[in-house]
Amino acid sequence: MGMFDRFAEYYDLTYRNMLDYEKDCNILEKIFRKFLKRKPESILDIGCGTGSHALILAERGYRVDGIDISETMIRKARAKERGQRLNVKFHVQDMQEMKLNRQFDCAISMFGALGYVHTYNGLVNVLFGLRQHLNDDCLFIFEFWNVGGARPSPYQRWIEAKDEKTTLYRLSESSLDPLTNIITVDMKFLTIKRDRHVETFKETHRMRCYTPAEMQQYLDGNGFKLLSVYDWDAEDKEQLKVPRKETFRMLAVAAKSSP
Repeated sequence: MGMFDRFAEYYDLTYRNMLDYEKDCNILEKIFRKFLKRKPESILDIGCGTGSHALILAERGYRVDGIDISETMIRKARAKERGQRLNVKFHVQDMQEMKLNRQFDCAISMFGALGYVHTYNGLVNVLFGLRQHLNDDCLFIFEFWNVGGARPSPYQRWIEAKDEKTTLYRLSESSLDPLTNIITVDMKFLTIKRDRHVETFKETHRMRCYTPAEMQQYLDGNGFKLLSVYDWDAEDKEQLKVPRKETFRMLAVAAKSSP
């Protein structure tokens, strides 16, 4: 079973009250206005998951392509788009091997998707492929997890999420490897439908953390210039605040460098 094969079925339910996709897209548009001379027409969403950001941006008039390595995630994204006649396409692709045969005015990668690339060579592949898919004077806006803010849980944490038909419980426990800066998150899921236990399953996710200086070095060496980094943990993150040393989730804005 691949990563997200089962979790993808419950992904939107899990995060329905934890993530504000509309607010995220408002902030993305604020960043467009801040750093770009003109409004972008096309956006590439890397690690798009079930397509929540992509669909909102498409509703706002952008042409959006989303890629994700999980077939289940892409199937869910396409199902959410069906019948809306939006200018959006979803593709099953590894971000390290992007092949879309078109260029974009902007690229985004939200909710730590870039953390699934664990090695420097893997990140080089992502940035090289991204450069081939971006027009000149374009932005790459992405979230990354900061080593200085990593606080692995020494105990299991749980959340409950529910809708009209399903109740989901998720137990999670994380650990940080200080040699690789990879956080391993072990998750256990239990789902109930109409008061009957449906299934129990486990998934393990490994996410690479970076320091801001490390991320700047990697961008500089691979055709991008880091313009700014913001505190993505802040409750009022639309204020685009300077991150603290202990900020865990950071939003970076980078520009494609001139050849």
